[in-house]
Amino acid sequence: MISNDDSAALLERVRQAAAADTPLNIVAGNSKHMLGHRQDVAQRAEALSMLSHSGIISYEPTELVVSVRTGTTMKELNQVLDEAGQMLPFEPPVLPASTLGGVLACGLSGPRRPFAGSARDYVLGTRVINGQGQDLSFGGEVMKNVAGYDVSRLQIGAYGTLGVLLDVSMKVLPRPEAELTLVHEAVPDDTQSFAAQLRRPLPLSGALLIDDRRYLRLSGSEAAVSAAARILGGEQLSAADAGIWQAVRDHEHAFFSNAASGMQLWRVSVADHAPALPVSGTWLHDWAGAQRWLRSAAPAAEIYKAAQAVGGHATRYGPGPVGEPAFQPLEGVMRRLQTRVRDSFDAQRLFNRGRFHPELDSLAASQATTEA
Repeated sequence: MISNDDSAALLERVRQAAAADTPLNIVAGNSKHMLGHRQDVAQRAEALSMLSHSGIISYEPTELVVSVRTGTTMKELNQVLDEAGQMLPFEPPVLPASTLGGVLACGLSGPRRPFAGSARDYVLGTRVINGQGQDLSFGGEVMKNVAGYDVSRLQIGAYGTLGVLLDVSMKVLPRPEAELTLVHEAVPDDTQSFAAQLRRPLPLSGALLIDDRRYLRLSGSEAAVSAAARILGGEQLSAADAGIWQAVRDHEHAFFSNAASGMQLWRVSVADHAPALPVSGTWLHDWAGAQRWLRSAAPAAEIYKAAQAVGGHATRYGPGPVGEPAFQPLEGVMRRLQTRVRDSFDAQRLFNRGRFHPELDSLAASQATTEA
């Protein structure tokens, strides 16, 4: 793997942008350009490419810790981990040219997430350039090393608005000894169909409902997986058919590609026990019902309202109408809190301005929060 530390050049570039008040769009493989709000300032913003800042800084398989520069591609990182029989436990998507920085900035996790934890659960430390052009390091390479403000985890899912992620240290885990997938008949959109399995002490690592089929993935020791399979029963998928997990993870499944005209893709995040949402469209339920993918022509306001009614939120995955928010609009305490966090890291709103909750980008919003 090619290794290159480009942090000095990136730091200088941010300092110049801060002095000139020039917004920067942080990019790498550009595999996630369709995520987030449409940026009105894109034409005058300058691209800040992370691709040259790449490579593994350190990797200790016996310590289950890896430190990586964020321009490193997911394909390269996964190959190194796989050779040591290890993996990123949150099973992030691997899109063409996707980088670790992009995965973490968007907070993406795969089918294993409800059973193993999310991306932010495995981040131990980060090195970040903030909006003042300061090179800052947070956390370290052990699990319990933070007292107070956990800055490293704040960066995950912030879409680059809290700084330029340079380096990340993460916890990794051994690959399971055995893995198999069982399929059962189910009622379409029956979000309660996973409840019985979730209450059992089973080595689950995936739970998916597509149309009238429920898929359960078991991972662990040979003995544990075999015992659980006998308890659950059902049809065991072949190794080739078990690729459904990767297909859903990387949005290569037919559900994601068969988009009718006028239909938009949405990710709805709710509690796994939440009832089916009254929104017309086609649904795919991942994470035992906690992550629900929706293809629908329904207005954004309707989808946001339905998600909020059951304590969840929705995110549009793909381009939408100009001015229509891609994220569930923030209100009240949450809006004030996130504005203050943004002020702490990037008061000028240099980074990815307009992409993530643009309602937090204006000076008026910041001033209103300060006065409140």
